[in-house]
Amino acid sequence: MQQKAQGAMGGSFNTREFFHGKSLSTLSTVKWLFLLLAFVAPMVLIGLAYGLQSATLPAVAFGVQYVGLLAERWYFFADSRHPQNLYYQSIA
Repeated sequence: MQQKAQGAMGGSFNTREFFHGKSLSTLSTVKWLFLLLAFVAPMVLIGLAYGLQSATLPAVAFGVQYVGLLAERWYFFADSRHPQNLYYQSIA
């Protein structure tokens, strides 16, 4: 019978699944992008909506903030120090 598992020192679910593989510059870009989209742009759009008496700008602000919050969630998990990542990085 042939061995199918690669063992603890080979590749496994835990050595692949919990790493995003993005560069530090990508993380920095996503950080600034979500800060702008989730906080700054919606405030500006709501201010413009109030000043221009626009009914569509609040909906645009909602959409922009939603995309920013999705980027923030990705950044949160990509930048975090999960215990399994710390363990498998020390083995590698």
